[in-house]
Amino acid sequence: MSTVTENHLRELKELINSRFDGLSNDLKVVDKKIDVYIAKTDERLNSIQHNLDDLKKQSEKQDNRIWLLISGLFLTLLGAVAKIAFFPNP
Repeated sequence: MSTVTENHLRELKELINSRFDGLSNDLKVVDKKIDVYIAKTDERLNSIQHNLDDLKKQSEKQDNRIWLLISGLFLTLLGAVAKIAFFPNP
């Protein structure tokens, strides 16, 4: 049987500690990458929200224009019908 000496145990402890330190550093790098990715995603979502708000405003303006056109055509038709009804040609 082989005997485990204090020196062997110390080497194993140092190996385990170095592996954990390496993993800790790797986790910090991954955490920073995730934070950057989250920030970029939030920025993109805010940009999309801003664009949707702009599209909504443009849509409301277009709706107002369409209703104005429809109202104008209706009033023109109403005026033509009133002229024919009240002022027929002799």
